[in-house]
Amino acid sequence: MFVSNKLFKNCLFFCFLVFASIPLGLAQQVNVDSLRNLLPSLNTESRVDVLNQLGTELRERSQQEAMDYSFEADSIAKEIQYLSGEARAKENIGWINYRRGKWQTAFEYSETAFGLATQINDSLQIARILNNIGALYFEQQNFKMALVQFQNAYDAVEGKDDLYTKIRSLNNLAYIYSQLGNYDSALFFAKKAININEASGSPYLTSFSNRVIGDVYLSQGYLDSASIIFENSLDMARRQGLSTTLASVMHRLGDTYLRKGELDKAEAILLEGVEVSKANNFRDELAKSHKYLAELYERKGNLGMSLQHLNSYVSINDSLTNKMNQDRILLMQGMFQDNLEKSEVELLKAQNQNQADRLAFINRIVWIMSIAATIVLVLGFWVVKFNLDIRKINADLVAQQQKIASQNADLERKSEQLQTINETKNKLFSILSHDLKGPIASVKGLIDMTVGGDISQEEFFEILNTLKKDVDSVHFTLSNTLNWSLSQMEGFKLNPVKVNLNSLFKNTEHLLSRQIQSKSLHIKNELPEDFDLMIDQDLIEVVMRNILSNAIKYSPENGVIRSFIKENQSSLIWCVEDEGKGVNPEQISQILREDYSITQSKPGTQKEKGSGLGLQVCKEFVRMVDGNLSIENISGKGARVCVHFSASLLISETNSVYS
Repeated sequence: MFVSNKLFKNCLFFCFLVFASIPLGLAQQVNVDSLRNLLPSLNTESRVDVLNQLGTELRERSQQEAMDYSFEADSIAKEIQYLSGEARAKENIGWINYRRGKWQTAFEYSETAFGLATQINDSLQIARILNNIGALYFEQQNFKMALVQFQNAYDAVEGKDDLYTKIRSLNNLAYIYSQLGNYDSALFFAKKAININEASGSPYLTSFSNRVIGDVYLSQGYLDSASIIFENSLDMARRQGLSTTLASVMHRLGDTYLRKGELDKAEAILLEGVEVSKANNFRDELAKSHKYLAELYERKGNLGMSLQHLNSYVSINDSLTNKMNQDRILLMQGMFQDNLEKSEVELLKAQNQNQADRLAFINRIVWIMSIAATIVLVLGFWVVKFNLDIRKINADLVAQQQKIASQNADLERKSEQLQTINETKNKLFSILSHDLKGPIASVKGLIDMTVGGDISQEEFFEILNTLKKDVDSVHFTLSNTLNWSLSQMEGFKLNPVKVNLNSLFKNTEHLLSRQIQSKSLHIKNELPEDFDLMIDQDLIEVVMRNILSNAIKYSPENGVIRSFIKENQSSLIWCVEDEGKGVNPEQISQILREDYSITQSKPGTQKEKGSGLGLQVCKEFVRMVDGNLSIENISGKGARVCVHFSASLLISETNSVYS
């Protein structure tokens, strides 16, 4: 009986070795149930390896189950001091936290795993962790550092048998190049991943490669090719049961159908995408599906459904944007603190080494003097050697002192950067708390009076008009705050398209019509009807809305606001003039400073409130297109705010750009 049990366990362990020897590129073919069945018969290192294999297999399909397996593997590995197993477990835990949006936790686990893998010189594990760290840099909008990490991951796994990590690195390189607009490189790496993938037969990796190729074709306007590629990717994801890939491909395919005019097919796939995203809490994919459904129903003429999906998109997107900004700040602070601690450690090491060198120097002097006292015949030799040693030691000391000075300067610079970040954060919180407190208190008071029956319907609507004005002001402040934050964190990606400046101004005027009518203002739009620019539409909309809103705010009743264009050979200038009191010269200098400065906003002619961010947002956004902002007072008339664009942005009637 004992022999039979021992033989059975040996067979089970042999089966595990067969599974473990399969390259990760073939991991999708491994029977998860078979791996689970092995667990009861295994212990120590063999159990850790199977648990880690299960964690890798399930982390894209069943995250909680994968997390449980990975935590158990991590606990056992630490207990038996199995560094390779511990590194693999922490890499899985870091990736699952990344998928759940917990970027700081993901960074901490990945950093620890990287240290363990480096300690045992495990190049394959290092490559897996570098892919995780590259993804975190991507979420931080640091695409260049993400590209470096993915390239290093591929270099580390090149020539190895780990097909899964090799293909994953190629897919990540393809995706980052597509985000940088380098479509040729994106196609090269994606197709290379597919070719290598034929040997591994992993549908998940193939579906991801096809998704990247579809993104490239869609960006280049090859809609038929894009739809075919996305359909293939979707079919692979369905067969594999990969909900993350399903959700991400569905809204892309829906967008492609929408651009092709195949509205029914777009509606079906986008509605399915909404269900998949809701079921798995994929909020980013859910927001994009709602966005395209809003556009689809608008084109179908179903404005009610369009508005419903648009509201859903705005709500989810605003929530995601706020969370992503908070997570990015936390991640940046975590990475900065980690670098700061490492710098302090290096400084202490340098100081200790310097002290050790000094002690060695003193010991050498004592030794030489002792020899000189007893051996006169070799005095000349030792004097020469002594001088040479002195020069070398002095050179080393100078080099170390320079290194310490450089490290101190770097620490001071990083400390100043952190102080600037904290000051900016405090200013933003001050603006938001100040501007939100009053309107929210008013809303609460109105609700309390309404519920208590202390107010009539006529009084309710009378107060409601005033309350709407305050809420509109808060909404405008929040929009400017978010836009300014994006510009400071490099989160605003330019997408130049053809924009008619006259039409855009009319739309902005319509959007602000209630404020214009409340002051009986006259808007003189002197922009040419066919004045087209090649510029990011979201950027110019924010700039135009802030400048026109500012002019309305400081204009007297029955005043005139004038919008016009001036051109010369090298630039074109769009200006807005009002008949207000003008701007204090000191405030103009503060607004137009090279660095950002949140100024104190003055009340408008009807006591309108402001945050002081509006013109800062305009200044930062205009600089993104190599332009600049100017403000000047018009003697006896008010103020003129102008945006100076390069003439190269202007599009002629033949759609050619001239300067």
